Amino acid sequence: MKKYDILLFDVDGTLLDFDRAEEEGIEGLLNHYHVPVTEENKETYHVLNKKYWEMLERGEITRDRLLGQRFEEFFGTFGIQVDGDATDGLYRQYLNNSAVLIDGATRLLRSLRESHTMYIITNGVAATQYNRLAKSGLDQYFDGIFISEEAGSQKPQKEFFEYCFEKMGRRDVEHMLVIGDSLTSDIQGGNNAGIDTFWYNPHGLENTVGVHVDYEAGSLEAIGKMLVK
Repeated sequence: MKKYDILLFDVDGTLLDFDRAEEEGIEGLLNHYHVPVTEENKETYHVLNKKYWEMLERGEITRDRLLGQRFEEFFGTFGIQVDGDATDGLYRQYLNNSAVLIDGATRLLRSLRESHTMYIITNGVAATQYNRLAKSGLDQYFDGIFISEEAGSQKPQKEFFEYCFEKMGRRDVEHMLVIGDSLTSDIQGGNNAGIDTFWYNPHGLENTVGVHVDYEAGSLEAIGKMLVK
């Protein structure tokens, strides 16, 4: 494996268990609006939310519109009219308190921090991401945190990575590696920016998107073994 000096880590689904955070958040909202908390209803929201974030990645919707509209559509399926922005604010209160680490995340970062410069690259709301990173203790391992809300663009857009380069004060992409779980966001983003990619693929998914993956592993432990030599 080629040696890299700079590691660009995704957060949700790579270091933090976003599925768990999302589940806790939507359970709170379902209870709030007196909708049954069932696996089917939670899965309906999960699929809908994923659709909206993929629309954002493609530039088909703004972040501000996404945050409220997803809840308006979701609760509309139950015949409930909600204020999307207010509902997102309530959801964020639940989300802010969730910082469940993926197994091996802390061990991986401890093993890498002496030999690599590391940055966070994440799509999301800045206040929420900063809070979750601090609560989990992940923030201490990184030299910088780059969040789409502050960048004014998001992964996989090249503009997001241009923002990162400017903040890092360097753009030697040959020394950089993007590490993340999303083919359409992290890996496609690395491709767009000319950065090598490492796909964290714990569920053994197939690459049906057609993006180029340089490295792949099913556990954070395996990633560490490949990077620390």
